Formats: sequence, C-alpha cells, structure tokens
Amino acid sequence: MASRKNIVVLFGGRSGEHEVSLSSAAYIIDTLKQCEAFHILPVAITREGRWYAYGGPTQAMREDRWYAEGPVTPATLVPDTSKPYLFTKRDGRSITYPVDCVFPVLHGPFGEDGTVQGMLELSGIPYVGCGVAASAIAMDKVFANTVFDQCAIPHTPWRALDRYTFIHRDEKMLDDLVQGMHYPLFVKPARGGSSLGIRRVASPDELVDAIEFAFQYDRKLVIEEGVRGRELEIAAFGGYGKPILSPVGEIVPDREFYDYDSKYKEDSASELIAPAKLRDDQLMRLRMIASEAWQALDCYGMARIDFFLTEDDRVLLNEINTIPGFVSISMYPRLFREAGYGDAELLRELIKFAFLRDS
Repeated sequence: MASRKNIVVLFGGRSGEHEVSLSSAAYIIDTLKQCEAFHILPVAITREGRWYAYGGPTQAMREDRWYAEGPVTPATLVPDTSKPYLFTKRDGRSITYPVDCVFPVLHGPFGEDGTVQGMLELSGIPYVGCGVAASAIAMDKVFANTVFDQCAIPHTPWRALDRYTFIHRDEKMLDDLVQGMHYPLFVKPARGGSSLGIRRVASPDELVDAIEFAFQYDRKLVIEEGVRGRELEIAAFGGYGKPILSPVGEIVPDREFYDYDSKYKEDSASELIAPAKLRDDQLMRLRMIASEAWQALDCYGMARIDFFLTEDDRVLLNEINTIPGFVSISMYPRLFREAGYGDAELLRELIKFAFLRDS
C-alpha cells in the first residue's frame, strides 16, 4: 500500500479575509480527513504573520479560538529545494515533517496574490492552485482588466486610480477620469477580496468619500460602471489550457450588491441558485468566456469566474478568484456538486493537479 501524502493546509494570513480563511480551511481539513491517502498538517499564519502548526479541533478555527486554545507550535517552511520540510519547535527540540504538497487557503493579499506561491516555487514543494503570475494578475484588478482588454474579453467598463495621483489631483481630474461612465459606479480596492473596501457611488457627490474609503485597503483602486442584471458564477479546475467547468450558479443578493455581510453573515438572506436558469445560447457564451479568461491569465488548478448577465443580454466578465471560499455553502463546491463531484472527490482532484503542474 502506498504511503500517505503529507498535505499542509495553510490558512489564516495577514489580509482582511483572515476569518474567511479560517472557515474555509476548517471545512477543507474536515473533508480531507475522510481521505485515507492524506495525512493533514494544519499550519496557521496569524494576522501579524507568525506561523504555527496547529493540532486542535477545527471548530476552534471557525470561531477564531485556535491560537488561544491550541495546541500550537512555531513552524517554518524553508524555501530550499533540498529541505522540503515543515519545521516545528517543541520542548526545545526541532521536529521536521516531510511535506508532499501545500494547500494554500489564504484569501486576499499575502496568500492569494502570488507571494506564498513564489515561496513554494522556491522550495520546490507542489501546491494547489494557480501559479505566481496568474495569482498576482488575478488578484490585481488593474492588471487583470488590462489583460482582458488586450484579449478582447468583454467585461465591465472601468478606470484605474492610484493614491499618488489622487493626492496630487487638480479640480478636474476626477471628472475627466470618470467621463463617459454611467452612475452608479463601484469603487474597489485593486487587490482586495470578499467585497472588502467596496462602495456603491450613486452620484458624483459621493465619489471622493468612496475613493478615500477604498484607499484604506489598497494604494490603488478601480472604478467600475454599475451593471443592471444577474450575477453569475462558474467554478473551474484543471490544468493549463481549457479547464473543467461547473454548471453556472446565480447569486440573488439581499441588498444593493453582494457585499461582505451578504456573503458571510449568518443573517444574510442572499439566495444562491445552482444551476441557474439560462438559455442554451447564454450558457454557451458564459462557458466560452470562462475558458478564455482562464487561459488569458494562464490559470491552473482552481478558480471561480464571476460574471454579469446584463438586462440587454450581454455577458460581462467581472473577475477571477483564484482561491475561492470553500465552506459547505460556498458556490465553488456547490457548483461542482451539481456536476456530480463530492467535496472529497473535488479536493482530491485539486491535489492531483498540484503534482501534475509541470508534467
């Protein structure tokens, strides 16, 4: 019988999506423990950036009690191809565990943006999900939108703005920037996630406040034209080239837009419809653009691809999320359940592709 693979599930992190990561990782760990082929090594990164191996229950992760209740031991992954090990310190001794694969569950900056992926590339350790370039570009809406423009992939009208330009603006700069755009607008941090830092702007009088709010989360941002229509999502996994795509799901928000509270708060009344009710021609366009977007960013492993279907029947790409939320109600696993993949089977597929990256 083949030996079990040691899988490090890396979670937490320094971004504003720390709590979301805890919930996703807890669900992934619980699901992977059903797979006899894997030995799971949970490793957490605190909000301050300290690394710990964690040996307690996953419920404490969901409730953000993991560090206080433990057990935790300082841990390190070394970017050295001769030492693909997890090092922990306990009772004054260093203990090493060989690492076969890392499953990053780090939503947002310092985890979903190519930083951790670069460290794992240096270490030579296989990892789940997109590579360095795809992770970095998908995370940065300015870069991603520029690629989509270059590849003629239809998406929401947009403008970019950085803090330096905003601080040194003249009185006409903002008017010139959004000239030709139709309100409402959405102001978003360029490298944020989970709808953190986003404001809906109904009139020019609200624009400066929304920009200043977004700059609390990032030094650059995008301003996008609001779209009247349906919010749709496709989950994807696979290698380079055309991915395996899930059925299409639809989000019906319980407020003006699908913000952080409507995604994650227990009192949210947002409705998730899977599969979405669509015509065959609409499905064909969505799936074609999803595949084109995956290939345009050179995605690999997994991603969730978000769209708008406008009232005049246009399909517009919204964004690609390379480490989507992964709890029982998250759209990513829900959509693949519609395709016949159980959650454990889906995670096994994602780990399989980690080992096939360069083959």
